[in-house]
Amino acid sequence: MNRKKIIIDCDPGIDDSIMLCLAAAYERQLEILAVTTVAGNHLINKVTKNALDVLDFLKMDVPVARGMDTHILNPVRPAEDAHGENALGNVTLPDSVRKPVDEHAVLYIRDLLMGLGEDEKVTLVVTGPCTNIAMLFRLFPHIKKKVQQIVLMGGGVKSGNVTSAAEFNMHEDPEAGEIVFQSGVPIVMAGLDVTWQCGLTRRQIEKLCQVGGKVAKFCGDMAGYAFERSFHELRRILPIHDAVTIMYLVHPEIFQDEDAFVHVDCSYGISRGETVCDFRWWRFEEEPAVKVLLSADENKFQELLIEAIFELDERLGNL
Repeated sequence: MNRKKIIIDCDPGIDDSIMLCLAAAYERQLEILAVTTVAGNHLINKVTKNALDVLDFLKMDVPVARGMDTHILNPVRPAEDAHGENALGNVTLPDSVRKPVDEHAVLYIRDLLMGLGEDEKVTLVVTGPCTNIAMLFRLFPHIKKKVQQIVLMGGGVKSGNVTSAAEFNMHEDPEAGEIVFQSGVPIVMAGLDVTWQCGLTRRQIEKLCQVGGKVAKFCGDMAGYAFERSFHELRRILPIHDAVTIMYLVHPEIFQDEDAFVHVDCSYGISRGETVCDFRWWRFEEEPAVKVLLSADENKFQELLIEAIFELDERLGNL
């Protein structure tokens, strides 16, 4: 089986960390060339440490590159209330003995892409603010030809979560989001419309903690923290937002989508960070359309996620 080459750009983060576990579980389908970090859920040093610690915990020998420590215009506003002081729901992992590569993430991605074979391309999986990718495209626009597609978690059609209009990743760096959406690169947008449908129940989280191995307990403990510390306790499921990107790459059949033009509101009004989605199909020849994920098979997502985590524990000898 030909594995899909991917670079994961993230800000771990509870759901980013579960996403990394899912990516590790699907190693037969996905070849992870690198993990790059960006300030978002927490400051850059903390999310970079988390990326290294999680990858070591998963026994993944994947290089990590430290990326942008600030946004294009906005200050970084960490989501400590949602992710805890260490951004992993206060779950602790052994400290990694590794260090990030010496090169900045933007340059590291460029070098990886330029080092590919003539006919090779990479999928960029983006689960934090789009700052690294926006900088990459602005500094090295020729690199776009080496990107097969971008699958990103961000935005939403109906509503936001930081404000009534804006989702966290887009609200953190709207300018970066707009640069990426207007880049001309094929994009799949996994926004809140679909990610709110892709989560775990309290009982499923308890199952991960009680009957799984080390990876399952790690994911369950983080998810349990998020359930208890936020308004998710009022909902039936805890969304695992960032895991939707990896699940889409491996199991696109469980999702429904629709093409749209997407712009990010970069004004300084109440709608700053909103993803404005235009579904007028007769305009699709005028500018690049984005594949917007709108719904998912909730039960199948849960089944596949739990199954993948349990199988990963078995493969790693954690049971």
